[in-house]
Amino acid sequence: MKMRLLMGGLTAALLLVGCSNSVEPAKKAEVKPAVSEESLGLRKTDLYTEQGTVPANVDYSCPPPGTSQRIERAYDNAPPMIPHDVEGLLPITKENNACLGCHMPDVAEAMGATPIPASHFSNFRPTTAIADDGKIEKEGREVDNTGDFKMIVKRTDHLYQGRFNCSQCHAPQAQIDPAVANNFKPDYQDENMKHKSDLLDVLNVGVQ
Repeated sequence: MKMRLLMGGLTAALLLVGCSNSVEPAKKAEVKPAVSEESLGLRKTDLYTEQGTVPANVDYSCPPPGTSQRIERAYDNAPPMIPHDVEGLLPITKENNACLGCHMPDVAEAMGATPIPASHFSNFRPTTAIADDGKIEKEGREVDNTGDFKMIVKRTDHLYQGRFNCSQCHAPQAQIDPAVANNFKPDYQDENMKHKSDLLDVLNVGVQ
């Protein structure tokens, strides 16, 4: 019996070896050439550096402050773009923000400038704490973390520091040939929204 089992095992082993020798070796996978970084997207430059991405001859020349025409907002309550020259005004630092000299509400009309809106004199970050019973409180008021999404706004009598760096949202304009044309057409609530903001009035629309 043991002899038969041994012979059967040897026979099976020989069959497997024979079958494995008859199988053709696997073909090597075709290696395609790597895609260069410069061929990705529209920038056509190295992804690890900004050198050469922006043309060296970009023309940022615009009319001097006080002589330019306002640019229509891209959509309702979009940050308006800077229509005038910013030579000598940037960068904004902690010690100096030249924009405030013309755009603070108390002087804007006399300077012929767009006044900083009320939303920039508001704090959208309420003081939040966890009460002893585990409930969430915002500005001392208990809120429902599962459904109370109403924005709490604290009005201030000074420019909120989170809005101090104007150029993080507002940008000067350059005369360039864009890689992709912008065909977007805004649909304003009304014509006044081309040049004004009602952000505080509509902030909680849809959540109240």
